[in-house]
Amino acid sequence: MDISQQDLQAYVDGELAPADAARVEAAIAADPALARQVERERALRARLRAEFDPVLDEPVPSRLQALLRDDAPAPQSSKADNLVAMPTRQPRPTWQLPVYALAASLLVVSVSLWLRPVFTPVRMEDGRLVASGPLNRALNGALASAPDSASPVAIGLTFRAQDGRICRTFEQRAMAGLACRTHDGWTIEVISHARDAAQGDVRQAASAIPPEVQAALDARLQGEPFDAAQERAARDHGWR
Repeated sequence: MDISQQDLQAYVDGELAPADAARVEAAIAADPALARQVERERALRARLRAEFDPVLDEPVPSRLQALLRDDAPAPQSSKADNLVAMPTRQPRPTWQLPVYALAASLLVVSVSLWLRPVFTPVRMEDGRLVASGPLNRALNGALASAPDSASPVAIGLTFRAQDGRICRTFEQRAMAGLACRTHDGWTIEVISHARDAAQGDVRQAASAIPPEVQAALDARLQGEPFDAAQERAARDHGWR
């Protein structure tokens, strides 16, 4: 039974209609490889939820709340002759209050998310996992030969895969993985829990590659990983 990746992803996310879900379940029952793939997808989603859902529960910083308060009293001068009569604020129509409240809430959420140092590192796009946020920026610009200790992402090996794409290993928080460059970004080929690595001024992602990531690397590697000059040249040419 032919099950597309889109159907499989939608099934794991609980987005299929009952009839389509039954069709996928029948295929899973008949195909152990498909069943294992579903289990991996579910395990990945569980790890991502455990890692990043707590971000949604963090309180909005007080400095952002202050941006929305327009009713704070203006500072008063101690000299009476410096006082200037200001126009009296007209009360807002009551119908506008819910609109202002909604706009304020959206602003708080938008600005708060924009300023957060941690973002979800992957997203689903056309049935595949792609890098986003700091992970995407690190894959695009970071060099393993010139690591940034302040970055939440550590880049390990960069190499040319057998299919011609450039691939890179990475570590972010408790996750490690392998991403390969496509025409529109970085596709996550494999992702796994990162093993404990030695901590210092700079994390060495390449020294703690999980077995799943190592196996994916070995299956794709063509020749030797890039040295510092090759890595920099590849970045300067848009990872082509």
